Amino acid sequence: MMEKLDAALNNMSHGLCMFGPDNRLLLWNDRYVKMYNIAPGRLFVGCTLEEMLEARKAAGTAYRNLGQYGSKLQTAITTRRPDDLVAELADGRIVSVSYRPMKNGCWVSTHDDITERAQNEARIAHLAFHDQLTGLPNRAAFNEHIAITFVSAAAGNASFAVLCLDLDQFKEINDVYGHSAGDRFLVEVGQRLASACNGAFLARLGADEFTIVSSSGPQPTTAEALCSRLSGILDEPVCIDGYEIEGSFTIGASIYPQDGADVDTLVANAEAALYRAKIELRGGVRFFEPAVGRQIREKRALQHDIAGAIENNELELHFQPQATAGGEIFSFEVLLRWRHPVRGMVPPGIFIPLAEETGAIGPIDEWVLREACREAASWPRPLSIAVNLSPVDFRRGDVPAMILSILLETGLDPKRLEIEITEGVLFEDFERALSVLRRIKNLGVRVAMDDFGTGYSSLSYLQAFPFDKIKIDQSFTARIGNSFQAAAIIHAILGLGRALTLSVIAEGVETESQLAFLAKEGCEIQGYLIGRPEPIAHYRHLVTGVAPQKMR
Repeated sequence: MMEKLDAALNNMSHGLCMFGPDNRLLLWNDRYVKMYNIAPGRLFVGCTLEEMLEARKAAGTAYRNLGQYGSKLQTAITTRRPDDLVAELADGRIVSVSYRPMKNGCWVSTHDDITERAQNEARIAHLAFHDQLTGLPNRAAFNEHIAITFVSAAAGNASFAVLCLDLDQFKEINDVYGHSAGDRFLVEVGQRLASACNGAFLARLGADEFTIVSSSGPQPTTAEALCSRLSGILDEPVCIDGYEIEGSFTIGASIYPQDGADVDTLVANAEAALYRAKIELRGGVRFFEPAVGRQIREKRALQHDIAGAIENNELELHFQPQATAGGEIFSFEVLLRWRHPVRGMVPPGIFIPLAEETGAIGPIDEWVLREACREAASWPRPLSIAVNLSPVDFRRGDVPAMILSILLETGLDPKRLEIEITEGVLFEDFERALSVLRRIKNLGVRVAMDDFGTGYSSLSYLQAFPFDKIKIDQSFTARIGNSFQAAAIIHAILGLGRALTLSVIAEGVETESQLAFLAKEGCEIQGYLIGRPEPIAHYRHLVTGVAPQKMR
């Protein structure tokens, strides 16, 4: 019988000890001895808890926090209530110990080495709250930390700062040096940030987004000093694979309690300050101001509203006539207007960039093109239309397929449609953009370069792609009569157009002197002097008349 008991005890996966009512050792198994590296002869029947402890101390396997666990075990023995504890040993291992009382007054303790399991759990917990690349706390950790900081500050009438940091032009770093180099760049940046934070909480929330919570010292003085340190951490380039990669941070900050009475508002206001800083000067620092908050809230409201503008029938097409040098109307530029139900007419310079940011521009431009083609197809006179498409359309969708589908649907002759683009279409992926533009021309649709002369590479683009028309930007037109240089530039552009057999049109014509100069040069005309952008009903006589119509 004893042999069977010995076999059972010594084949257990965990250590076991049994104690009598007097708390002296009655039996134990080999697993317990091996687990704690106890020397032979140190354990014996009748051994006291103190003697067992000395044996483990000698082996270097006593509990690291002996007082805490000894007290917990003594309480369990005294109250005779089952208990469990997880303890770290002096050698770094983690053990799980359970205490179970028996009816006869004896008690049993079991011991399990859970080091590997505890390490795995710790890794999982670390991954849940830390960024894998940089090792910095992640968004979950940030949310937990700022909630605790907020409660503490509110209870103690204290102040703290939230800093939102954006790593400028990180996408370009990835594009130029590759994603592997970009990752190593981020690791180095994270280390420099952590060093500059000097104990403030730092988290990485996104690819190039970091957030800091500064809760020590007077605010905003402490935050200002921190921003000053952070602004300089990339003054020295990061060296990767022999390349010296430069970078900078743009920072927005908010202070509790003056910039927000709750966590969400405080973070939103720091982001609003960051947004303003990025507009004003990348690499700069901006603390939140109420006026900035109002602007951001208005922007977000407009972004929300523009998404439903088509469905709510709030968009309108306005048409502005284009004329030959002799004054004959031959085309209309189609311009989009947004009649907001509360704000009234929202300027295109405001809502179009917002639509491009949110991705709403794609459906909007498709709606504009479809409605413009449908309208033009209904005119008795076959006047042309010019429609602007955003560079975003060329990056995200199949523009030639969209144009073809709309032409087939509306029945408009392709020769009557002109697509206006800016250099932004060609800037990001030149070869792909040229391929798309060639497909558009193959449909029989004309392509014009808008805002000619304002970009960096206009001439090289003219050489690379056979545009049908170039539009002189209104900034040059406005200086006719006041600037010899502007007149010379326009004259040169018109000469270039004649040499390349390109039509040239000047926009922004508002005075008789501008008209006279351009007409003499043989330039096509567009501007308020000829006609303002209006609903097509205003120009119904031009599109229904049989004879060609003069502009005046």
